[in-house]
Amino acid sequence: MKKQWQTGVYLILYILILVFMADFNVMLLLDLKSFFILLAGTFLLALPFYEKGMGKDEFLYIYGSKAIEAGLIQVFLLSFIRLSEDKGYESILKDVALCFRPMLYAFCIRLILTKEETYSYLAGRAEDQEKKETSEHYSEIPSHETCRAAGLTRRESEIAALICRGCSNREIADDLVISETTVKKHVSNIFEKTEINRREDLSVALKKKE
Repeated sequence: MKKQWQTGVYLILYILILVFMADFNVMLLLDLKSFFILLAGTFLLALPFYEKGMGKDEFLYIYGSKAIEAGLIQVFLLSFIRLSEDKGYESILKDVALCFRPMLYAFCIRLILTKEETYSYLAGRAEDQEKKETSEHYSEIPSHETCRAAGLTRRESEIAALICRGCSNREIADDLVISETTVKKHVSNIFEKTEINRREDLSVALKKKE
């Protein structure tokens, strides 16, 4: 399990190593004003995504993601302002370079706030949502009795069920071990009997025939 404080320590250590190798003044990376502006901007961007009952880890994950966006916006605006000022060439280059500090802060926030279990939690939510959507989708699959009530043959009923599952003609042909041409003929017959022109309308049309 990743501990957030350990991530912060290792991240700072890594930055210090890079700064040392480049023989760079580390104090130039520090700008509390830019840092607090980034925190405020990140909070404003993350706030619309907050939902009642949302867990702390999930909100921190969103906050970390929005930190990147807030950092990009801040870097763009600061760079634009510096470049629009009437200064000497060398002075502008230095100022623009320092404008990229918010992105460093943003990536640090992202890495520190996001826990490993948050990734697992979000992946689990996505899987649950997918299962829910699949369940809802399959609940619309017509029964054999419904298909027969619409005047469909046994084979047409099988194909109708596969159409409602979202299968293409090729997939239906492979599943039933018949030619795609045969599938097209059955589909045409199904459409004629249910009085529809689109595959998406089949489920509703069959229910009306009950």
